[in-house]
Amino acid sequence: MNFYHFFRKSNKVAILFLVVFISFLYTRNIFADFMQSGTYRIQSDSLNLGGADSSSTNYKVNDTLGELGTGDSNSTNYYMHAGYWQMQESYIAISSPSDLVMASMGGLSGGSSEGTMFWTVTTDNTAGYTMSIASSTTPAMKSVLDSLDDYTPAGANPDYNFNNPSTTSSFGFSPEGTETIARFRDNGSLCNTGALETQGKCWDGLSTTPKVMAGSTSSNMPNGSVVTARLRAESGVDHIQTSGQYNVTIIVTATTL
Repeated sequence: MNFYHFFRKSNKVAILFLVVFISFLYTRNIFADFMQSGTYRIQSDSLNLGGADSSSTNYKVNDTLGELGTGDSNSTNYYMHAGYWQMQESYIAISSPSDLVMASMGGLSGGSSEGTMFWTVTTDNTAGYTMSIASSTTPAMKSVLDSLDDYTPAGANPDYNFNNPSTTSSFGFSPEGTETIARFRDNGSLCNTGALETQGKCWDGLSTTPKVMAGSTSSNMPNGSVVTARLRAESGVDHIQTSGQYNVTIIVTATTL
């Protein structure tokens, strides 16, 4: 009888321990997850015991209780600020390519010239980045005496082919790479539709207003992503382009999301 009584007590203790253990694991998973919706994401959260804000005309202090393992840690691939009030930072870098020298073309007979420039964008931001391109002047390409028109697509989307009338000259760009945005992707004949990224297709003109040409929705550390811009200048056979050296300054900007 005494043994039976002891066995019942032991079962109760075991069941109680099992319930607490499962509840603890379940609670940890909830609070460790990211809070997010279609328009935001909180990348880090913390459980604390208390805290308060203090301020005066000269300072403001935010404090909290319950934090362990705070401080800075880093390696060649990451930098971590540990602690509830540490600032959430994102790293982004972009390479600087050499100047592009394009081949000469006839001022009386017409012709075209193409070249490419590429940038490597690296970010640890989990939401990714966006990359835009702009020119410092309008028109973008000019000499002391003359200029080329900024390429203008026939419609709202980029032109699949570079279409320059015989009586004008123009200068435009076409992004290339795995992270080219949908606007510059094609289905084999039209742009801003399909998933192809056909080389030398989908042309647009530069502007002093930045135009997004590439981006991603995730981190690409540590190798980064290569984004290429194909540049083309063309003068029509019935157009006279003044002789000279033509230049364009291109501004490329990469921003975390």
